[in-house]
Amino acid sequence: MENLIADLRYAARTLVKTPAFLLISVLTLALGIGGNIAIFTLVQAVLLQPLPFPQPERLVRIFDNRAGARDVGMSVPEFEDLRQHSDIFEQISVIFPVPTALTGGERVERVEMLGTSPSYFDMLRAKPALGRAYTQADWVPGVVDGVVISDALWKRQFGGDPNVIGKRIRLDEDGYTIIGVMPPDFRHPGKGLSGDVEVWTAAGFVALPFPVPPVRGLRFIPGAIGRLKPGLSIKEAQQRLDAFVRQSQQSYPNDYPNQSHWELRIEPVQSSLTGEVRPMLIVLLAAVAFVLLIVCVNVATLLIARSLTRMREFAIRQALGASRSRLVRQVLTESVLISLTGAAAALLVLRFARGSLLASLPQEVPRLNEIHGDWRVIALALVLSVFSGILFGLGPAFHATMTNPNHDLKEGGRTGGQHGIRQSRSRAALVTLEVALSVVLLISAGLLIRSFSAMLRERPGIDPRGVTVAQIWIPVPNSPDANHYLNPPQRARLARELVQRLEAAPGVESVAVGLGTNVPFLSNVRNLIAFSFPDSATSAQEEYTADYGAVSPNYFDLLKLPLRKGRVFTDHDDYGATNVVVVNEAFARKFFPQQDPIGQHVRDSKRTATDSARTATDSEIIGVVGDVLDHGLDQPPEPRLYGSILQRSAYRVAVFLRISANLTTTRQLVTRTMEQIDPELPVYGVTTMNELISSSMARRRLALFLMSTFAALALFLASLGIYGVTAFLVKQRVQEFGIRMALGAQIRDILVLAVRPGLVLVSIGAAAGLVVSMFVTRLMSSLLFAVSSTDLFTFITVPLVLAVIAVIACLIPARYATRISPAEALRH
Repeated sequence: MENLIADLRYAARTLVKTPAFLLISVLTLALGIGGNIAIFTLVQAVLLQPLPFPQPERLVRIFDNRAGARDVGMSVPEFEDLRQHSDIFEQISVIFPVPTALTGGERVERVEMLGTSPSYFDMLRAKPALGRAYTQADWVPGVVDGVVISDALWKRQFGGDPNVIGKRIRLDEDGYTIIGVMPPDFRHPGKGLSGDVEVWTAAGFVALPFPVPPVRGLRFIPGAIGRLKPGLSIKEAQQRLDAFVRQSQQSYPNDYPNQSHWELRIEPVQSSLTGEVRPMLIVLLAAVAFVLLIVCVNVATLLIARSLTRMREFAIRQALGASRSRLVRQVLTESVLISLTGAAAALLVLRFARGSLLASLPQEVPRLNEIHGDWRVIALALVLSVFSGILFGLGPAFHATMTNPNHDLKEGGRTGGQHGIRQSRSRAALVTLEVALSVVLLISAGLLIRSFSAMLRERPGIDPRGVTVAQIWIPVPNSPDANHYLNPPQRARLARELVQRLEAAPGVESVAVGLGTNVPFLSNVRNLIAFSFPDSATSAQEEYTADYGAVSPNYFDLLKLPLRKGRVFTDHDDYGATNVVVVNEAFARKFFPQQDPIGQHVRDSKRTATDSARTATDSEIIGVVGDVLDHGLDQPPEPRLYGSILQRSAYRVAVFLRISANLTTTRQLVTRTMEQIDPELPVYGVTTMNELISSSMARRRLALFLMSTFAALALFLASLGIYGVTAFLVKQRVQEFGIRMALGAQIRDILVLAVRPGLVLVSIGAAAGLVVSMFVTRLMSSLLFAVSSTDLFTFITVPLVLAVIAVIACLIPARYATRISPAEALRH
């Protein structure tokens, strides 16, 4: 311990005497270690940290796949079969996210509500912070009276009043009693429609307002979440679920014909929640680890250069009896001290920049609320700093052990001899490694840039300029008698009146309405419909699926969605007219590749949760419109059916306006108009179509920004390394260059001699980097769009750019050699 303290004191005194070296090393390490801490903290919170529930590995999501489509929804009888008769789940709950209008607090507010089974909180093993949560003992065939609210809603709407338990509120015109408040850190382990769940309500789903009796073919439940029985693995559970499906098909052959291709699948809740961001985070973590390696190489190069000036010191210490292990310990103590200082600087910066960094992350990244600094962050910084200090200190420590007191003391500390040769070789090897790592990062960033550029060139299929979207939720009371918009004609009249009033407003060019699930680029909402073709003898019994949305007649014209064939809707295509649909080109390509779809019929059984009749509806295809990249510019168009909203209205309505006013004015206009029609209908989610398109690219934009930042940092550090090696070599060869110029060598000859060693190192490093990149870039294939992981253009461009940077870095010290006169060089 005494020796360690002595080493620390000596290291501190030595480093303080070289403030420039210390500052550069600490700042470089702060960048590398800080980046690793930031990205690892994100990865740890999102991917590695278990969900904050007891035995989270037993929590799974259950999905229905049907007719080639994933996640088509579940019916109440299917859910009850799973709950009562399967030997898979200890507990299982419906999860049904819906928007709702909350009254009874300080103001009317649209909030996110989650409909569940009464066993939901018991299944998660979650306890409220105030009051109680509903349990299976509260089960009723219809809707449970008690609701649980989030901590954020409790504080926002009720001022954190502890007497809120027992208070009556209204959700969509229905009265409920608040029975519990969840802790601040509790979050539903799944995705909502547009944010965190703030109200939880339970139901039995087998009585009004749900279809009575339950219909096996009515899949209005979006999905379910369950807790596996103890000792049951995911693989075993899936095997039992497959057996359950086969048994159900035998018991209900009419509901599950073979051509429907019905299947149930499960996946861990954590994987389901984070699956979309997992590839991006893993790639970023690998990239920032590469940056740390480059930083270590760079600092090691500085330390090796510094160690040459200390050879006389090391020789004296060795002559006085210091062992080689003692010298190694001294050098490693200095390097670890530098690294610890860099880590402390990184933690200090991250401490004050945490809010800004979190705000820059896309909201679609799950579990952002769980990202926080604690002892694990400090432990990670300590581990990284010690590891980095040892890593970049090994080279200088090796050089320290190579001293020879007889030889080095006679040299008098001159920077030449064998030590200079060893140092030159070490620095050359490190720069080659630095260049190779930089090439990998540059190629990765180049592929993302190429991918993002290709995505931006994609045409969305609509003209988003000047288009604003607002969403309206029509309440669905539990009692049908209290529902003012129970019948489709009533909802159709609301749509007509809304369009007429908004069209009359100043500044509005055109207005259209559609289902809330028909907003392009609103990727968190999807509405699938099952259908068949009654006119086709070969496929009349075959079941297919497609996206579905009902729109007003002006929808296609407002979004400038081109009509390819036939016609679009008119005001006459209302509830009393023949049912008609319009399809997109993807639908026509898939289902009518060799024939005209106009005049063909589709048969579907589209119903809402409040419709109990199981009647099929035939609709005639009257038009084909262009494709829209609804689910993102990087996703191919999928088959879509458009219905007339005057024939098939819904409770979630989207209003589209082509208007010259700003977003605030438009929001006020829609809200004021809606209040004039029905003040109980909340307006929310007002945004522009350009913002929706931009939001759909947020995840890719983040990956591109971070990867480009890492690559630029790597290129900068590699350039410094190339410059340092070239400058050192030029300094060593000043006498040689003087002799050559005295013998008649031209400036260009000296430049070639000075630049050549640096370019050789870059060539070797670039070649090694290209080989490694061939394998590394395959890991980021899921982040690429319209670009191969071995894109030839990127693999050629990056070495050329690096070559230009290397030439510039080499020319700076090379020009110094050409400016020294032969006489001065010979006296050097």
